[in-house]
Amino acid sequence: MTIKHLTLLPLLLFLLLSSASAQQTQSLRILHPKQDMQFWVDNIEVAGDIPQGSKVTVAGDPVTPDEDGRFRYMLNLDQPTVLIPITETRGDLVYFDTIRVFHRNPDHMSQDSVFINNNIPDDLEIHFVYPQSGDFFGEAIGLRGRTHPDATLIMNGDTLKVYASGAYTTHVHIQPGENHFDFTAFWQNKEVSKRLTLKRPIPKILTKLDPRSAQPTRERWIQAGETLQLGVRGPQARKVHYKIVGLTEWHSMAETRPGFYQANAYLLNIDSEINTRVIYRLGPLSKRVKSAPLRILVGSLGGLTVHEDSRIYDTADTDQLLFPLADSVALQIIGLENRMYHIKLGDYRTAYARADRVKLDPESKLDMPYFLGPMHSDNVGDWTLFNIKTGDKRLPFEIKEKAVPSRLELKIYGAKQGWEWTIYPEDDSAIRFVERSQPEDLVWQMDFFPAQNFWGWFGRYEGDSLVIGIRNAPVISKDSLFANIRIEIDPGHGGWERGALGVTGYAEADANLRYCFKLEKMLVDAGATVFLTRRDDHQISLAKRAEIAREDSVHIFVMAHNNAPGASKDLLTAKGASTFYTWPSAKALSDKIYPHLSDMGIDTSGKVVRYYYYLTRQTDFLVYLIEGAFMTYPPEEMFLLSEEGLESLARAAYLGLEDFLLDQAYDK
Repeated sequence: MTIKHLTLLPLLLFLLLSSASAQQTQSLRILHPKQDMQFWVDNIEVAGDIPQGSKVTVAGDPVTPDEDGRFRYMLNLDQPTVLIPITETRGDLVYFDTIRVFHRNPDHMSQDSVFINNNIPDDLEIHFVYPQSGDFFGEAIGLRGRTHPDATLIMNGDTLKVYASGAYTTHVHIQPGENHFDFTAFWQNKEVSKRLTLKRPIPKILTKLDPRSAQPTRERWIQAGETLQLGVRGPQARKVHYKIVGLTEWHSMAETRPGFYQANAYLLNIDSEINTRVIYRLGPLSKRVKSAPLRILVGSLGGLTVHEDSRIYDTADTDQLLFPLADSVALQIIGLENRMYHIKLGDYRTAYARADRVKLDPESKLDMPYFLGPMHSDNVGDWTLFNIKTGDKRLPFEIKEKAVPSRLELKIYGAKQGWEWTIYPEDDSAIRFVERSQPEDLVWQMDFFPAQNFWGWFGRYEGDSLVIGIRNAPVISKDSLFANIRIEIDPGHGGWERGALGVTGYAEADANLRYCFKLEKMLVDAGATVFLTRRDDHQISLAKRAEIAREDSVHIFVMAHNNAPGASKDLLTAKGASTFYTWPSAKALSDKIYPHLSDMGIDTSGKVVRYYYYLTRQTDFLVYLIEGAFMTYPPEEMFLLSEEGLESLARAAYLGLEDFLLDQAYDK
């Protein structure tokens, strides 16, 4: 079993061995690894997509695709340079390719903190790590690459600093049209030159309306009575008009910036559903352009989630996750935008769900509030469980951890109280008491007040009940802090998901795994039960990582990452270690670890609360994220390349966990 890179790399230079003519319309697509990729771990994943009817071997071994046609193959890197032969056989045709990768040695820091590079090239070279030649739309970009660490490097007449790792970086502005960056490296009477060409598209001056810009550009549903924002691109300083077919006459639009025209359409006096389009014109005789279909609704539609990993988002055009849902949850659909259903949660709350994970279902429409059944609770293992009878209707629910006062806030949308009692567990419970309220006609709220600090909680449907679980604290003794603690370490990225790319080409996926092994040893030596979501270079989804941790029944989930800024950022200004968390119960972990990050000898860049990260939003355990250093800042990349740097990062993570548990412990 193996997994691989997301870099959709078609197989390079297929050599035809058969005399028959090749008429294939598809070819094998290798996702990972890329040609000449570098690795600092021993086992990597070779992965790709196999066209139907083909047979593929990797390093002489046949590989079997999954139901989606993807194969995964684990390969041990046992030489500094490894050649990976790949063959595809389709009928009488045989294609082959060889992918070369490099297995790098660990670097070190001397006692006086001098970086020791164990991967110096034998000859002079200039390698562009990012970007490669191509089209770019931004005005600035951070260039990065590597050369011989002793070389003198000049770009367009300016000398660039070359670090002991061989890294170089600079921040450049890109003008419209072609931009040429000429590099020359000098070392030991040798000279190498290389050109990087970046193209920034020149904005077109339009002479007519652009039909691709006519809003809505995708099918749109909207409620009668709402305001529809319209827009179109065209020539500058002209009179542009719009008309909603069958609903309005022609109305003028405002030029909000050169060549961009906008207007707001108020959808009033509509008594029945309308299916129409918006049309735009420059003048009475000009050619019209039409929008995508527009559906104006006069009420909500019933919908039903059809995927166990359905999610509710804040807006239609971001990944700002509000809360997850299961399958078979009834939704009230009031619109469609950017392939996201706009859903009504309460009188004053709406959100969005992916349309491909929801089916229209008239029986799911709620014409009146749905009454909930009784609730009872019990202690099961480490958990106090509250079961709310919901019957045959699953409603959207949102559960949040609140800090002041500490509590869980549950909101069930579309519901009302249908019962008058709560049955508490007979034994000690993780919850002191529960409060019930109806803040809106279609929102039923319950607040769970803990008897302790939160150590995990969840909400999920099981059969005809909504189950709320609150985890009891583990027993922590100062004499054996870690004895009863189960910890999942999650080395971020892996396989074709390489994460941040260092200036030299060092991938975050490798740096994360290397220091997680060190952290694991420290924790095991201290008596903790430790799991890793991955132990080699393979791709694994975020949902799978969370699932693994739940199956391992862990108390703490450590997201181990390193950082990089956006492509347009000056790479010499983005630096420093940081921590991230979402829920208040994880803040103490962030607080305890952060001071130790300051002791590593590199900068720190803050404790950050991020509400929308998928993994930091997991709740069955305490979860937080460590961003150890910036892969793209050459001094910090050298820190992460070295065994000593990784050791200090692992040590900081360990000491923070130790301090956190000390605060939770009692004297034996």
